[in-house]
Amino acid sequence: MNKMNNKIKSMLIGAMAIVGVCSCSEQTPEVFDNIDGIYLNNRSNTNILQDSTNVTFVYQKGDEMQVPVKIQLVGRPSEQAREIALTVTSDDAQEGVDYTLPEKAEMPAGATVFEYVITLKRTAVLKTQLKHIKLSLQPNANFVLPVTEEVMANGDKVTTLAYTIAFSDQFTTAPKAWDKGLLGEFTQKKFELACRVLDLDPADFNDDTKMTLAMQSYVSTQMQLYVRQQQTLRLNGEAYDADAFDAQGNPLQFFSE
Repeated sequence: MNKMNNKIKSMLIGAMAIVGVCSCSEQTPEVFDNIDGIYLNNRSNTNILQDSTNVTFVYQKGDEMQVPVKIQLVGRPSEQAREIALTVTSDDAQEGVDYTLPEKAEMPAGATVFEYVITLKRTAVLKTQLKHIKLSLQPNANFVLPVTEEVMANGDKVTTLAYTIAFSDQFTTAPKAWDKGLLGEFTQKKFELACRVLDLDPADFNDDTKMTLAMQSYVSTQMQLYVRQQQTLRLNGEAYDADAFDAQGNPLQFFSE
C-alpha cells in the first residue's frame, strides 16, 4: 500500500510540475482525471515553495495590509464553486483586532487557483511584538489532500498543507537606500521621523532609483535642520517634537560621525 501511495504521489508531483511549466495550455495531464484535490502553492520569486512569510508594516503608509495565500487545484475545474476547508488559528493575534478574514474560502467555478486574502491590521503593539497567523487545509466532501509536502533540492521537506504569516511593524533589516555616510546609523525612530516630517513614502527607501544619493543628502540636510530647531525649542522651554530625540534625550543624528 505504501509503495502504491508513493507512486501516486510521484505521479502527482510530476504532473503538477508539468502544469506549472505549461499553465497556459488547455490540456491537463490524464493523472488528474479522477482527482479533486488542493494544496497550498506559495512560492518565492525564484519559484521555491514557501510554508511561511514574514511581512512588516514599516514600508506601508496605511493601517491595513493584504496578504494573499494561494490555494492550487489538483484536478480539473468544476462548473460550480466548491467550498474549501481551511482553518485559521493564532496564539498571539485576535481576529477582528489584528486581522480580518474573507467571508468564505471556495474554489471559484472554472478556476484552477484561488487566493485567500487575509487583511492584517496595524496596531501599536506591532512596534515591539511579532504576531503570527497559521492557515491549515483540511479534507472535505469537495477536496482531498493528495500531496502533503515538496522535497527541496537540499533534501528539506516543505509542507503544502499549512502556511504561517508572521507580521510586525518592525524592521528585519535596514532599507536598501539608507547610506550611513549620509544619514548615519539606521534606526527605526530616525526612519519614521524623516518620513513623517518630510512626508516621504516609506517604500521609497527600498528603491534606490527614487531614494538616490542626492535625495538622501537632501533628507540629511533637512532633518539636521529640523532636529536643531527642536533642540532650540526644548532649550527655550517651548513645545517641541520629542521624536527628534532618543530614549536618553539625545538629539537624533542624521549624519555620520
